[in-house]
Amino acid sequence: MKIDEVSMVDPVVHAKMTMLIQHEKKLKAELEELKKDIPTWAKRVELAQVKGMGDLARQAGERLASLEARVREIEHEFEVIQMDRDMLKYEARRPSGVEAERAEALLDSIRLAGLVDPDANEHKTDNMTFDFTDEE
Repeated sequence: MKIDEVSMVDPVVHAKMTMLIQHEKKLKAELEELKKDIPTWAKRVELAQVKGMGDLARQAGERLASLEARVREIEHEFEVIQMDRDMLKYEARRPSGVEAERAEALLDSIRLAGLVDPDANEHKTDNMTFDFTDEE
């Protein structure tokens, strides 16, 4: 987004986008920590099994499983954040109330001038049919 476009963005959309980006950064940091911790816990499970400490191995395995589940949750949250960001980008590109009013005023001026009736042209194309068969 260009600098002059930022000033035209709806402040609510801008605030939501900022919040999403901050949340995404926090999730990335958490994901990095989890990816560091997972090998440690996997090694702990292995060591407990080797030493015959079944309860300890089970507990470490549960911790490992919860870490891996959290990684999957974060990856899903990234997908949701990306969808939310795409929707906010779409929303930011939609015309504001002023732009919609300006477009309506332009259409009204065209109708009043009698140059072209946009509504009439729309109906012409609705009733048109095309025959694309090869009958020669």
